[in-house]
Amino acid sequence: MIIILAAVVLFLLAGQANSFYVRYKLDPQLELEKAISRMKTVQLYKYTMKSQFVIEDREEIISEVTGEKSRENAHIKGEMVNTAIDIYFIGRTVYNYDAAADRWLVIASEKDHCEDLLISELNPLSNFTLDDPGAVYKKAFTKVDGVECLFVSCFPSGENQLLETSWKDIEYHFWIDYKNNTFAKAQLFANHQKNPSARLNINLALKNINEEFFIEPPDISIKN
Repeated sequence: MIIILAAVVLFLLAGQANSFYVRYKLDPQLELEKAISRMKTVQLYKYTMKSQFVIEDREEIISEVTGEKSRENAHIKGEMVNTAIDIYFIGRTVYNYDAAADRWLVIASEKDHCEDLLISELNPLSNFTLDDPGAVYKKAFTKVDGVECLFVSCFPSGENQLLETSWKDIEYHFWIDYKNNTFAKAQLFANHQKNPSARLNINLALKNINEEFFIEPPDISIKN
C-alpha cells in the first residue's frame, strides 16, 4: 500500500513539474502572435462584450451585448447607448427588433458580411486583430472558465486608425488559451486625446470557439 501511494505521489509531482516546465518555456511574444494568427481564421464563436467610457471614475456604458457569430451570420442582443437591441445579420438581410413598434424590421443589405457594417459589436474581434503587437509582456498564468491561460499585455501603435483619431496610449490585455492558440478574454484600454480624465474600456469574453452551430433568422411573426 505504501509503495502504491508513493508511486501516486511521484506521478503527481512529475505532472506538476512538467506543467511548470511547459509554462516556463512559453514565449509571450510568440504565443500572442500565434493566437492572433489563429483568431483571424476563426469563424464560429459566442461572446459577451462590454464597452464603456470612464470619466473621472464615473462609468458610462456604450454597449453591453451577448453575441454569436457563425461564419458570415451574426446575432447580438443587449443594450447600446441606453437602447435595447436585438439584431440578426443573415446573408444579406438585417433583422432589427424595434421595441417601440414591437415588431421586427427587415432590411435588405448590399453587404455579404456583417464585418462590412462597421459595427464592432457584430464583429468584436475587429478590435483585437493586430498585425504588429509590439513588445509583449507576460503578466501571469490564470484560469478562465477552468482553462489555464497565459495573461499578457502589449502597447501597439498605428494598428487602429479609427481609434487613434480620438484615443491614445492604447493598451491591450489578452488571456491566451496557449494549448489551442485562441483568446479566452481580451481587453482594450485607451486615454482620450484631448481629455486625460476620459478613458475607453472594451472587455470581450469568448467561448465555443470553432464549435459548429447555426444562427437562424427570427420568426418575424412572433413578438418578443
